[in-house]
Amino acid sequence: MLKIQEVIVYLPNSLSNKMIRHIVLFKLKDFSSETEKNQAIQNVLEIFRSLIGQIPQIREYRVEPDCVHGLSSYDVIVDGVFDNLEDLRAYQAHPAHVDAVTMNKQWSESKIVGDYFFEKLT
Repeated sequence: MLKIQEVIVYLPNSLSNKMIRHIVLFKLKDFSSETEKNQAIQNVLEIFRSLIGQIPQIREYRVEPDCVHGLSSYDVIVDGVFDNLEDLRAYQAHPAHVDAVTMNKQWSESKIVGDYFFEKLT
C-alpha cells in the first residue's frame, strides 16, 4: 500500500509570482499515406496557431511539429504560457479553443497534457 507522507498545497499567495506553462502533445491517427499524415499535421498546426490573437490570455504560444520522429514521439506539440491558472482555464473554455479541440479529433488519436508553475521573470 502506498502512503502519502507529504502533501504540498499551493495557496493563492504562493502563486502570486508564478506563471503556468501548458504543454500538449498530440499523436495523430494512422493514415494510408505519408502525404495524408503530413496534411493532417499541417491542419493541426493551422487550427491551433490560429488561436494566437483570438484568446487574450495567451502570453506565449508555440505550435510545432515533432522533429525527431522516434517510435515514442508524438506528432504535434502545443506549448503555451499563461499568467495564472485562471487564465489557462479561460483559454481552455474559450469558444475558439473548444472549436480547435473538436476539429482536431478528426486527426488525432491521443494526447498527453502537462502543466507546471514557474517563476515570473521581472
